[in-house]
Amino acid sequence: MEDVLFWADSKARKITEREKFHYIDKDIPEFDKLTIKTSASISGVLHIGRLSDTIRADSVCIALQEAGYDVELIWVAEDMDPLRKIPEGVPQKFEEYIGMPVTSIPDPWGCHSSYAEHHVSPYFEVIQEFVRTDIKGYSMREEYTSGNFTHYIKEILENQNQAIEILNRYRQKPIPQGYSPFVPICENCGKIITTRVDKYEEGKVYYSCQDYKFEKYTAKGCGHIGIADPLKDMGKLMWKSEWAAQWARWRVVSEGAGKEYIVPMSAWWVNSEIAEKILGFPMPVPIFYEHLMINGEKMSASLGNVVYPKDWLEVAPAQLLRFFYNKKLMKTRSFSWQELPRLYDDYDNHARVYFDLEKVGSEKELKHMRRLYEISQLDTAEKPNPLPFSHAAMVASVYKEKDDIISSLEKSGHYREEMEEYILRRVEYARVWFEKYAPEIKSFLIDDLNEVREKLSEEQIRFLGKLGKVVSSSDMSGEELQQKIYEIAQELEVPLKAAFQSIYLVTLGKAYGPKAGMFLASLPRKWVIKRLEEAAS
Repeated sequence: MEDVLFWADSKARKITEREKFHYIDKDIPEFDKLTIKTSASISGVLHIGRLSDTIRADSVCIALQEAGYDVELIWVAEDMDPLRKIPEGVPQKFEEYIGMPVTSIPDPWGCHSSYAEHHVSPYFEVIQEFVRTDIKGYSMREEYTSGNFTHYIKEILENQNQAIEILNRYRQKPIPQGYSPFVPICENCGKIITTRVDKYEEGKVYYSCQDYKFEKYTAKGCGHIGIADPLKDMGKLMWKSEWAAQWARWRVVSEGAGKEYIVPMSAWWVNSEIAEKILGFPMPVPIFYEHLMINGEKMSASLGNVVYPKDWLEVAPAQLLRFFYNKKLMKTRSFSWQELPRLYDDYDNHARVYFDLEKVGSEKELKHMRRLYEISQLDTAEKPNPLPFSHAAMVASVYKEKDDIISSLEKSGHYREEMEEYILRRVEYARVWFEKYAPEIKSFLIDDLNEVREKLSEEQIRFLGKLGKVVSSSDMSGEELQQKIYEIAQELEVPLKAAFQSIYLVTLGKAYGPKAGMFLASLPRKWVIKRLEEAAS
């Protein structure tokens, strides 16, 4: 069998070719359909980092579908989790809800039924724009309320000794007496993190509501002492058993998890043993991955560096984020708005390779690049955009009207009538990026030549003077102008590097830039002539 190069195809093969459970000698059952699970805790911010899990799950779905399998992609809102801190923009008075399930907290903005619904509703709508497979959504609160987890709670409680034995193998200190895998919601104050279980006896959980300290905030316990019936009263399983129950409940064959779960003592492996040995369900195939960093830092509302899915869609298509996440699983991905043009360039390069417009060194690299580009698409593969993003940003910073933009792109050789909508959409993406995330640039075109002129050599000044005369005598295309630059540099015996550098210095104020001929042709001709004349004077 041919080696599988791309990670999603490799995961698909592992899912379909496994024969035995991981921990016990039991055959993998037949699955009518293959369910891939993705989820998010609603206690935190739903940023583009959360989409990494969903996009990668979708890629495995695509690989399975292409192999002929019936596939389902589900997204689970972990909305029984407690509120742990007050996010930016939420009134400080909401500190009283710290420790409550997010579904029990009112919406601070008053437009949804709860805090959880306020975040889940728009997020679930937008994630559909980033995946090819239709997603079915679930709420853990609704699952517990409807009784869909009662069977699994019962199974785990009836096999509690075995569950504790499994848990202890992954701990340095044994689990204390009175442990219960089920945590009740306090019947008095409604909090879930504050209910300290004192004992589990004869099918009942005895608890007291006490303070619980998070990193920054403290969930205040009300002091209530109560008794809960796990099969009737509201509460939830501890994570190191709930995850296993989720896999069994939805018959999950694969799920993503951050790289911290790959270590032998993590919750992934605890739940895997519980799933197999207690619930009789095979451990899913894991999709371990690195998390997203922003400018080398963790994404956090408190740091003010959170990127929401809607922010991304203002400056780039969903395919570009899919491409970003699909490249590599176990490599730290650090994103910066300033690096967006490079990401576009990389994507465009893969598009050219996919459509055989550009060659690469090896067959292995060719297959990988084509598969990466293909699986990052939402529908049919997008044809290569002839307009580089950096050039689109330059055009967007200079021109506002559609006709002027098209005229500029025609001169620079970046316009294709049959791709007009595609090209102009990139210009608008670039305009938003330029205005919102590149404020330090102000304008690609510099106004003051005084500082720049000091950096020019005499031969560069002669070159710019000659180029100015040529530009003023004829309205040339970008390709024609590019050729003229070569000819003038050769005629005046100016090194090509110095010639191009002089053009960039007097227009952009830096020693590098886009392809010079196309760049100059895309600018207002009168401005170019004046600028070259001023530089040479």
